[in-house]
Amino acid sequence: MSAKLVLSIAAMTLLAACATPPQVVRSGDPAFAKGKALALAASQATPLDRARPDQASALVMARAGGRAVEPGDADYLMQVAFSELPKGVGVMGDGDGSWLSEARRRFGMRRAAYAVSITAIETKTGKAAFSATATEPAHGDPAKAVDRLVTAALAN
Repeated sequence: MSAKLVLSIAAMTLLAACATPPQVVRSGDPAFAKGKALALAASQATPLDRARPDQASALVMARAGGRAVEPGDADYLMQVAFSELPKGVGVMGDGDGSWLSEARRRFGMRRAAYAVSITAIETKTGKAAFSATATEPAHGDPAKAVDRLVTAALAN
């Protein structure tokens, strides 16, 4: 009976660890886009098919609160990236060199992490009006992770 109890406690601990909220590093107000014109920024390295944006970009555009327009008419250009970070990679603070997060450890082992990074570039000034990176340990379906991470990055 005690072996079953130990197994149950271990399983509950493991499930609770998987359910921890994403870590978010943010600069600026997440409500920056309310009522503003937004467009996805295209990259020369990975041309963006605006007719079919990737899942992270589509979620950011839908949830940011602005309206989608062509890049030439935008108030903000949105740079969005989803990636899997290798074991041990963390997130630095806003240029001050402080270490803010690291992929959480499980039983002393570093894990890979999923990350969504969002940057809104103001078209008139070229400055970043908002930036956020949300990370969580890599587990489960990446499509569900993207949804959680975008939600966390844009939360008020």
